[in-house]
Amino acid sequence: MADKKTISVQVLTTEEILFEGEVDRISSFNEIGAFDVYPMHANFISIIGKKVALYSNHKIIKELPFEQAVMKVKKDIVYIFLGIEVLFLDEETFTMQQNSAAKK
Repeated sequence: MADKKTISVQVLTTEEILFEGEVDRISSFNEIGAFDVYPMHANFISIIGKKVALYSNHKIIKELPFEQAVMKVKKDIVYIFLGIEVLFLDEETFTMQQNSAAKK
């Protein structure tokens, strides 16, 4: 059996597909640091940040910057979901919500 030389990738937002195609490497960052995904990579899901670079013939064909996304790798098929919002409350908003709830 010949080794597979490419990975099928879809980069999606909630509204559109930003990239769909075959690549030979994906580079990104997670909480541990920089990492690469090559064909036959182990299956995993990770929250990624900063950017993702897609390579074909060992050259970057697409690079997308972002704050946070989710990457799912399974059997040489990769989905990257952009637009995953981080929910947080700043201290002022949290205090206002607590005061409003206490008045009820």
